[in-house]
Amino acid sequence: MPQLAIWQFFHLIALFYWIGGLVFLGFYLLPRWTRQEHRVESWLLLQQAIQAFSLGGIFAALLLLLSGYAMVMSIGGFAHLGPAVWIMVVLGTIAALGAFHLNFAPMKRLRRALNGQDWASAAKALASYGRFARFLAALALILTFVGVLGVYL
Repeated sequence: MPQLAIWQFFHLIALFYWIGGLVFLGFYLLPRWTRQEHRVESWLLLQQAIQAFSLGGIFAALLLLLSGYAMVMSIGGFAHLGPAVWIMVVLGTIAALGAFHLNFAPMKRLRRALNGQDWASAAKALASYGRFARFLAALALILTFVGVLGVYL
């Protein structure tokens, strides 16, 4: 089996996890969550779920970076890239770094607000997480489209 196909497999698995989670959290769960009243326990369960997704997102981002750069190397390096693939490499690296931001900045604010039982700040941190998740989901979908174009250009 060619090395490129193996890296593509891992790249797609990480991509499915990352885009699926971002779309679910950013477009469905979090916008509805902040419009309802919740008990302390439900806030803590949500925090644990988001923390687990964020840690999985870091793993997915690392796998996306590793497999993406490995695929570049398997086709001969950066000198052999077309414009679409260059766009994908640059924007993909930025999107992967966004996974680290998502795990550390909004999660830190959410954790701090929940520890202080400041529900307004927790809702604000959750809204921030949701906005950034929607941005990253849109960026990931654009990157996927550019990646498909890169195969044919």
